[in-house]
Amino acid sequence: MKRHLGFVILIAILAIAVGGCAPRHAATPVPAPPMAPLLAATPVPTPPRGLLPAEEKAAYVGVDAAAVAHIASTERMVVRTASLDLVVPDTEKALADIQAMAHELGGYVVSVEAYQYQEGWRATLTFRVPSDALDTALERLRAMATTVRWESVSGQDVTDQYVDLESRLRHLQAKEKQLLEFLDRAEDTEAVLAVYEHLSQTQAEIEQVKGRMQYLQNQVALATVTVILTPDVMAQPLEMGGWNLPGTVRSAVEALLDVLEFFVKALIYIIIVVLPTLILLALPVVAIFLLVRWLVRRRRRQ
Repeated sequence: MKRHLGFVILIAILAIAVGGCAPRHAATPVPAPPMAPLLAATPVPTPPRGLLPAEEKAAYVGVDAAAVAHIASTERMVVRTASLDLVVPDTEKALADIQAMAHELGGYVVSVEAYQYQEGWRATLTFRVPSDALDTALERLRAMATTVRWESVSGQDVTDQYVDLESRLRHLQAKEKQLLEFLDRAEDTEAVLAVYEHLSQTQAEIEQVKGRMQYLQNQVALATVTVILTPDVMAQPLEMGGWNLPGTVRSAVEALLDVLEFFVKALIYIIIVVLPTLILLALPVVAIFLLVRWLVRRRRRQ
């Protein structure tokens, strides 16, 4: 046992010495130490950079430079979104036309919300189309409208995020390759389990990075458009002498609903919170009162 321990310590000292000298003698390959003693002495399976093979060391060292060059040469990745508030002659027809347009341009409808009023339907629709078809979609939406009350088009550049993910993925894949080599050369069960644990964590991180990259690719490939549709009748309220009758009625109804909502919420809080709290606070007081009353009556009887 002592001889084995001394052998492990000697190998560790040699590994440290070789690792410290490796940057000055990069041309001289350094033989890897036996796997079983190294894994037994060092539980972390990632090797020092001085002990990496030449091609893997180059991959590690060149990652940052490759990332910078990739940012400069890669086409910018921009997530495009648009929002419009349109006045249309017929809300239901506009909804059908927009859904047909989204499918025609190679996209799909994400959500539709419609509200019925006495004057007609008011709707909000969200759909996605290929980014290169966004301008076409916006032109066709404007053509459907009687009035474009509001329009907003924005973009978020995610190129740096994507390049960072690519760089991280290369690091993780290089680490995974090294761990697989360690796993093939491991001789005892303890070393196999240690390497396998680190390998599982690394592979899970790789899957997370790939998932995030796929999400960004999807966001860049498809633009998101949100459209609010209001019928002409609701957009042009009746005005008499500067008095907006429908607007006044609508404001009064909204105020009434707010008051009713307040009273309902207050009643719920009183029933669920206030009454149980008062009961809990009153129980000790009532108990003390009854006890004092009983004691007083007992003394009087004596």
